[in-house]
Amino acid sequence: MRAIILAAGMGTRLGDLTNDTPKALMPLRGRSLLQRQIDGYRAAGITDISIVRGYLSERIQFDGVRYFENPDYATTGLLPSLFAARDAMEGGFIFSYADTTWRSEHPAKLAAALQGTDAMAAVVDVAWRDVYVDRDQHPLEEAECVAVEDGRVVRVGKCVTPDEAYGEVAGMGGFSGPAAAKAVAAWDRLLAEGLDTPFGQKGVLRYAYVADLMQHLADDEGVPFRTVDVRGGWREIDTPQDLACAERDVDW
Repeated sequence: MRAIILAAGMGTRLGDLTNDTPKALMPLRGRSLLQRQIDGYRAAGITDISIVRGYLSERIQFDGVRYFENPDYATTGLLPSLFAARDAMEGGFIFSYADTTWRSEHPAKLAAALQGTDAMAAVVDVAWRDVYVDRDQHPLEEAECVAVEDGRVVRVGKCVTPDEAYGEVAGMGGFSGPAAAKAVAAWDRLLAEGLDTPFGQKGVLRYAYVADLMQHLADDEGVPFRTVDVRGGWREIDTPQDLACAERDVDW
């Protein structure tokens, strides 16, 4: 299983902290968010790691990883960033958002759950409300949640209300080999219509989330969409308050 880390964004909600430093390089307990992810993947036995860079890309330099570039990081969303790493998708892959930190058990569980399937999956925190304690700058309504029926994800994204939510996507998801092939084919069809074609929660493909493509594959192509459940063990760093809470709470 391969890993793709999405690290192209500017991180404007961190204010002056990202004036000269990519969000993915924010230090947390002595290690940058990116170093923590690289270490976490390797601890899980995943050594084929790619990073999609964009903002201040020259600052992101680590040994033993592969790089892809999203030069349009300022005018595109997470889904176009993911497909900047299209060449790293064959055979299945895990993706993660670079502004998160998590226990290495999470990618290990996700890789095991995808092995030998035709499915896609997201790591989902079923105790997700706990990570919003003391985070009034990042309200519950901004969470990327999932709604589940009969063990399958039926809706994913910020369109899922807190009352409907089974849990929150814990910064990570993945595609088995067959599901990855379907994802690439779907992306090619969508991109052929142009980045401004209607798609997803933000209206057009240009700004789409990865969750939008997963929803599309589940709804239109019948790709099984599952959850890999965890209880805590991760944090998202979106605001200075998030960083302070993570400094206090992270113990991995």
